[in-house]
Amino acid sequence: MKTVDTKPDISVIVAVGRDDIGSCLGSLLGQTLPRDRYEVILVSDRPVEFEPGENVVTVTEESADPATKRNSGARESRGGILAFIDDDAWARDDWLENGLAFLARHPGAAGVGGPRLLPANASFRQKATDIIAHSAFFGNGHGNWREMQVRNKVPHGMINSCNYFIRRDIFLELGGYNEAIGYGGEDTEFIYRAVTEGGCLFAYTWDLIVYHPPRRIGWGLMKQRFRYRVQNGKMLWIHPGLYLSRWTFSIGLFGITAFVIASIFKPIVFPVGLGLYVLCASLFSLPYVRYDWRFILVLPPAFFIHHVIYYLAIWKGILYGLFYRSSIREIKDFRK
Repeated sequence: MKTVDTKPDISVIVAVGRDDIGSCLGSLLGQTLPRDRYEVILVSDRPVEFEPGENVVTVTEESADPATKRNSGARESRGGILAFIDDDAWARDDWLENGLAFLARHPGAAGVGGPRLLPANASFRQKATDIIAHSAFFGNGHGNWREMQVRNKVPHGMINSCNYFIRRDIFLELGGYNEAIGYGGEDTEFIYRAVTEGGCLFAYTWDLIVYHPPRRIGWGLMKQRFRYRVQNGKMLWIHPGLYLSRWTFSIGLFGITAFVIASIFKPIVFPVGLGLYVLCASLFSLPYVRYDWRFILVLPPAFFIHHVIYYLAIWKGILYGLFYRSSIREIKDFRK
């Protein structure tokens, strides 16, 4: 590898866990930003094959945990700005140029994120997953947000490690990701901590485009969602405001609990409530019929199953924190 004396402007960090990262790496090496202005750091717990290049660096990390890999990549980085992307995603060719320009225009911003869009060849089942993940019926994801100004109230969960930029000194000063959390939610926790404890400002822009193929709707997706939501429940013991500050989360958690209790004492409540739910789910599904008529059949039951999974998993996480206090203390004390 050719050694360069000048430091790059951006260090792109990819936590590698898959065998095939060709699409991701190819998109990063085809950026409009000149190659000498950025480096790509591939952090993996296994050997990585790639085409040699002076701005591609490999880092070996024994842990398979993505948070640990990203922290290792950040410590090895030379750029003043860190850019994060998942190993199964690929960036539009102006991704780095636009991210660098945005932070130059807004020196007060600690970082900026952007959307994860469906690839053009996404299947019907992948499209259904994307709708569920970003629907207002769940109150999460990027929805169809317009350009957001630099501010400290970017909704939690909009900025994640699949597509965002952050100034390197701020990331390291905050200690990076909390590796004690494990897989799922560590990026959301970091952004929340950066805002509430570090006083950082973040922005969100549609100028930063990353394409990310989601899991197809099915059993594999359900297991993934359940695992993530258990993490949400645990996080209520660490940062209660992280999710409770979102009215959709609080209404969902406490509203469903009240509904279940009311149904036990007055059984008529259950069919009436379920009927109203089906009506709402159908109304939220209707706009997508213009893309594919099958959505009206698939989305309402998929919404219901996801809500049940979310609810049960969050409570499992809450109960986990109640009975395994040492694990919660480990997360709290990780940065001390």
